[in-house]
Amino acid sequence: MKNFYLVVISLFFTGNIVFAKEQITAKNGLLDLRTWNWQNDGIINLNGDWEFYWQKFYTPSFFKTTSANPLKHYAFLPDFWNNDIPDKSNKPEGFGFATYHLKILCPQTNEKLAMKFLTVGSAYRLFINGKEILHIGNADTTAAATEPYLKPLIVTVSPENNELDIVIQVSNFNDRIGGLWDFIKLGTEDQIYDYRIKNISLQLFVAGSFFLAGIYYFILFLSFRKRYVLFYFSVLCFIIFIRSLVTGEIAVLYLTNFSWLFARRMEYITFYLSVPVMSLFSYFLFPHEFSKKVLYIILSVCALFVAVGLFASYYIFTYPRQWYQVVMLLAAFYGLYVYASAAKNKRSGSTLFLLGFVVFIITIANDILYANLTINSIPLFYVGLFLFAIILSVLLSGQFEKTFTELQVVNASLHKANEELGFINKEIEEKNSTLKKINAEMDNFVARTTHDLRAPLTSVLGLINLVREEKNSDMFNRYFSLQEETLNRMNDLIKNLMDFSINKRSELYLEDIDFEKIVYDSLKDHAYINNIPCTQNNVSISQNEKFISDPQRIRMIINNLISNAVKYADPKKENNEITIKIAVENKTAMIEIHDNGIGIEMHHLDKIFTLFYRATSSAPGTGLGLYIVKETVEKLKGNINIDSIKDYSTTVKIIIPDLEQNF
Repeated sequence: MKNFYLVVISLFFTGNIVFAKEQITAKNGLLDLRTWNWQNDGIINLNGDWEFYWQKFYTPSFFKTTSANPLKHYAFLPDFWNNDIPDKSNKPEGFGFATYHLKILCPQTNEKLAMKFLTVGSAYRLFINGKEILHIGNADTTAAATEPYLKPLIVTVSPENNELDIVIQVSNFNDRIGGLWDFIKLGTEDQIYDYRIKNISLQLFVAGSFFLAGIYYFILFLSFRKRYVLFYFSVLCFIIFIRSLVTGEIAVLYLTNFSWLFARRMEYITFYLSVPVMSLFSYFLFPHEFSKKVLYIILSVCALFVAVGLFASYYIFTYPRQWYQVVMLLAAFYGLYVYASAAKNKRSGSTLFLLGFVVFIITIANDILYANLTINSIPLFYVGLFLFAIILSVLLSGQFEKTFTELQVVNASLHKANEELGFINKEIEEKNSTLKKINAEMDNFVARTTHDLRAPLTSVLGLINLVREEKNSDMFNRYFSLQEETLNRMNDLIKNLMDFSINKRSELYLEDIDFEKIVYDSLKDHAYINNIPCTQNNVSISQNEKFISDPQRIRMIINNLISNAVKYADPKKENNEITIKIAVENKTAMIEIHDNGIGIEMHHLDKIFTLFYRATSSAPGTGLGLYIVKETVEKLKGNINIDSIKDYSTTVKIIIPDLEQNF
């Protein structure tokens, strides 16, 4: 198979080294970068000879002994480990596990370094300088225990004595090919993150361009229904739009909650769809030159591959890729014959189309060889397709000049399309604005949470040191009380963080709600908090009908509100009261919690549902409670209102609908 690819490359390329940048490569498991300058030389690919141990999982400690020396075997990376498996009779050939090892001598620098991975086939654990840094999926020695996971990522690394000792344990029982098949890059943290941002930006640009092109040509097709060439080119643009989001950096994972397996399946489905759609496009472009019988053969063969991509398991739908590449090349050569025949018959625009298609075939051949690691070039498929799209636009423009009346119809349609695209761009801007807001909120969340977690830990550590130095035993209880208060605050924060995470990530779990049990359980849990005496609980619950909702979230709401009523009780008052009224009727629950605590000043009321906002410092709190309550109420499709008078009382009213229709 590889010889076949080499024949193809010899036909279309005079050399691919023009694409490659000269870099230092690893020799016998050692990469010497002591002469490398990160600022001048940039990011380096960790290519070359890595130590390779097939069917062995070695930990970093193994390589610190001399026992590893006689066992050394080397594999050139990046590559599929199928080429390095000692026992070629192993079936399926790519199944197994192995350990990779590379030692890097780094230049002296004060800058933070980072490594960038694309995907590894198909689960792995990474060790740097003897420490496990991460694990992707679950790499194990058996198929049953191995869990594949394909995920591009960046990991920060810190050389020790200007050295990086890298050990990667890889297992694959899910793909025909396995190993470190993508380029692993090393550079400064800024360089690596900038590189990823540029890659994702390029992919999103390509995706957006082909998405808009797909809309453009589909709208043209709606105006010229009999010109199916426009429709199939539109479909081809949408295929490339999807494919550009599920390959490389897999940008779709940053934009959606889709799983890596879905992205991988879409990668192969779009790959298998490209040939039949391109064939249909070519058939309707030059129907006299493109044989209908050949078209039916191509569609029939490709339909089998598409069906495999849609319904088969991961191993099955990835396995026939090598055979489909042959189908793709044969179809491309037949397309070249069709375009050459059209040029010979002097079809309109056929000569220009032929030139564009020749470039397109070259890019297809290049990308097939690049994907199979036969050559070290760069992906050029999008370049060829862009050129092809430009040529198609030029030809269509020439044809439109001959039909001025049709042009007027098209212009009207394009005007409408531009308005729609304007709305789309506006929606994108609004979504970008929302994303920026979310990112800012998350940055604030991380910063505040880190601070609030570190503060009690620092306080406890300080108290421990005081206890160690304290000789007066009477002071011990005082110190222990302070520690207890600090840990209680930390416990409240962790509880709130758990509630925050549950509400954000978990789906609704609906069942019958017993408000009475939830309320009394919560009151019991808060009976002795803050040691507040003479707390009188007035509970009135009227529930004569079934009420369906999420019990965990209902409990979360009531717990937070009762906790606030207890925390912010007024110590100056002889009697502290909490009044809870719940009425369930007409498929609606009305919850009212009233307390005679310290209250909230008027100018705070419009801000108290803000993340980390605290209206007072007179009592301990995280600033998360009311934010979580509001988010939870909205998750349950309800609404919340709060009234308060400083030094007098606070009343919270919540209305939640019955969710039985979703039960």
